[in-house]
Amino acid sequence: MNLPSIPVTVVAGFLGAGKTTLLNRMVQRADSGRMAVIVNDFGELNIDAAIIAEVTDAVYSLQNGCICCTVQEDLLAQLVSLAQLQPRLERIVIECSGVSDPQRIVQTLGYPQLRANLHLDAVITLVDATGYLALEGEFARLSRAQVACADLVLLNKADLVDPEELESIHASLGSRAPVFDTVQAELPEVLLLSDRSNRVGLKLTPLPERHDQLFESWVWNSPHPLPPKALREWLARLPKDIFRLKGLVQLQGNEQPYWLQHVGARSQFSLAIGQTPEHAVQLVFIARRGCGLRETLEAGLADIQVG
Repeated sequence: MNLPSIPVTVVAGFLGAGKTTLLNRMVQRADSGRMAVIVNDFGELNIDAAIIAEVTDAVYSLQNGCICCTVQEDLLAQLVSLAQLQPRLERIVIECSGVSDPQRIVQTLGYPQLRANLHLDAVITLVDATGYLALEGEFARLSRAQVACADLVLLNKADLVDPEELESIHASLGSRAPVFDTVQAELPEVLLLSDRSNRVGLKLTPLPERHDQLFESWVWNSPHPLPPKALREWLARLPKDIFRLKGLVQLQGNEQPYWLQHVGARSQFSLAIGQTPEHAVQLVFIARRGCGLRETLEAGLADIQVG
C-alpha cells in the first residue's frame, strides 16, 4: 500500500520580511494536525526556531549557515528522517533564512531519496514593502530570485507605505505568481494550508554559487540588562548596512526577557514566554559583508549599559 506523499511548504523572503510571523500563523492554524517545522537562521543562534518553539514542539533547527549553501546536506538528512516518522506527518514547512535562494530547496525536494514520500506544495515568498525598492546590486538580485521562485507572494507591511509606492512595488515585482498585500503576514487559511500539487514551472534567474557570502553575521552576548530608553535610541541610529538584528534581551527594571526584532527603521519587543536565557542579552546581527561595523556597534551597546 502506497502512503500519501507529504506536502512541503517553503517560506522564503529577504531579511526582515516577516517569515517568522507567517510561520507562527501557519502553526497556530494547523490545529491538531501533524505538522513539522524546519527553521534555518543565518547565524550562530537560531532565534526564529526558539520563537516558533513557543507555539509548537515540532521544530527542527538548521543554523549557522544558509540552508541552500552550507547546510543543504543537513536539510536533506532532516527531511529523510521526518518522512519516516510514525504516525505520518501531514505537512512539513521549511522557513529559509533571509539569505537563501529557495530554488535550491526546491531542487533538494526532487532528490530520489525524497520523491517517494514528499512533494513540494508551494513556495511562499514574503516581500518587505518598506525596503524592497531600496535594495541594490546582489541584494536586489537575491530578493528578485526569491520572488521568481514563488507560487504565492506576500507584499508584507503594505500598511506602512503610501498607495503610489505600493503600486510601484507591484510593477517592479514582475511576478507570475499571485501577489497579496498583507499586514503582519495575514493571509486566508485556504491559501496557507491547502495542497497545491499542480505547480507551474518558472524560468529562474541563476544566482552566485555562494550568495550567502554577501552577508556577515555575528552574536553579541552580555551578562548585563540594557536600559530600555537608551536601547531604543541606539536602535534608531543603526546604519542601513545592518539588514537585521534580533535576539533575547533583558531590560533593566523588567524580570521577563523580551524578543527583539529590528529591521529597517523599526524595532519590535515582545515577551519571551518561558525563556531562561544563558545571558541577559543575546543579539544576532546580519549585515552587509565587509561593512566594518561590528566593533563600533558593540562598543555602543557596552556604553549604554554603563551610561
